[in-house]
Amino acid sequence: MNELEGEWELVGYFHKTDEIEYDDADDGSNVTEIRAWLQGAEPTNASLEAAQPRAGLQLAIQRGAFRESVENFSELMFDVSGVQVNDYQPMSGQLATINSVAFLVPEGVPEFARTEPAEDIVVRYDDGDTLVCDSMRIVDGMLVRQTSVVTDEIYLERMLLMYRRADDRHAQR
Repeated sequence: MNELEGEWELVGYFHKTDEIEYDDADDGSNVTEIRAWLQGAEPTNASLEAAQPRAGLQLAIQRGAFRESVENFSELMFDVSGVQVNDYQPMSGQLATINSVAFLVPEGVPEFARTEPAEDIVVRYDDGDTLVCDSMRIVDGMLVRQTSVVTDEIYLERMLLMYRRADDRHAQR
């Protein structure tokens, strides 16, 4: 995914919540909904337009690895330990690419919460109650990152982060 390589800076953020309707039947239908949520969707124009201007998070991608840096970023996120935080700590690690979607696989995930990649998704954190998946794709020249979370197999959260190339900012001056 060479198109992802480079320096990126946050320009937009959107937080969405939802719920899966609880079903006593345990017929596996929730598993399909959970998996679909974690995989994220191809971002729509509506979801991209809902993003509010934000800054303070930088993402560098090189040779299949990523690293973040943070400066004055205080939006809701999930850290490397699967904890919901407003004081986000930067991560670094590797990218796993499946079907043109890159998944963040950060270093420092507690051993009990690590998972093996599936054929169509990489979950970065799974402690049995909380699942976190971080995916990225390029949409109209922007890097769009979706941090998708499922808690207790019912509660859904998604943070959509939009980045532009850092050198694009300098070229516009």
